[in-house]
Amino acid sequence: MNSTSESPVDAAISVRGARRTYELEDFSHLVALHDVDLEVKAGSFVSVIGPSGCGKSTLLRAVGGLEPLESGEVRVCGRTPKEVASAKGFGFVPQTPSLLPWLSVLKNVTVAQKVNRKHNRTPAPDLEHLLRVAGLGEAMHKLPRELSGGMQQRTAIVRAFGLRPDVMLMDEPFSALDEFTRETLQGQLLDLWAETRCTVLFVTHSISEAVRLSDQVVVMAPRPGRVVDVIDVDLPRPRDADLLKSPEFHAVEARVRDSLWAAFDEVPPPVTQRGRV
Repeated sequence: MNSTSESPVDAAISVRGARRTYELEDFSHLVALHDVDLEVKAGSFVSVIGPSGCGKSTLLRAVGGLEPLESGEVRVCGRTPKEVASAKGFGFVPQTPSLLPWLSVLKNVTVAQKVNRKHNRTPAPDLEHLLRVAGLGEAMHKLPRELSGGMQQRTAIVRAFGLRPDVMLMDEPFSALDEFTRETLQGQLLDLWAETRCTVLFVTHSISEAVRLSDQVVVMAPRPGRVVDVIDVDLPRPRDADLLKSPEFHAVEARVRDSLWAAFDEVPPPVTQRGRV
């Protein structure tokens, strides 16, 4: 199933017939990806959502060239993932920020450019400006141990955007944060994305997060891992916190939730009111 009607030529990410299985300790096989097709338009923000074990992170790693496929093909901006990775065309933000503890926020952000000097994009991004966009203007010279978890993750995100990648891969970067911090960081992530407009593939377990951030939500189901639906998010941008209260937002949330339940061919548990079913 394709995430857009874009042709592979127009797509920043094109996955065709991707299949990946793992052998388990009892010699059985887990099908992490089963004939997955995916097309992501250049400059768009696409989230992948589904329960644990549905292949979300495997798909993300396959796009980044970190996960071998038994069959199928991945193209990124018309090239192989290996070619894109060699040209430093990927940005990657994992669940943990992995900052260098002896460097300040600003130096953590700039070190990636120094290490990858020959691949730096032009014009060079204004990293201090990106830090201010992310709400880190007053923390530039602090060490990671002086930051909250949310501030550390913002630093890691700015570091990745600072490389000006063609494609940003984000694997549940807010999963360890409380709800209030998550919503704050979602807004700042959208601000950073608006500054750079790179293509983002974002893995999440949160329906509201996927809807707020995305142009499209790709719904996956496990056993075997597969794409079961692609939902367009036709909500205006910019998307501030007030959007989360709107009927239009809740309508898209309901569509994503219904699609997840349909993938399991199950009926949702009954809603309780005043402690009674």
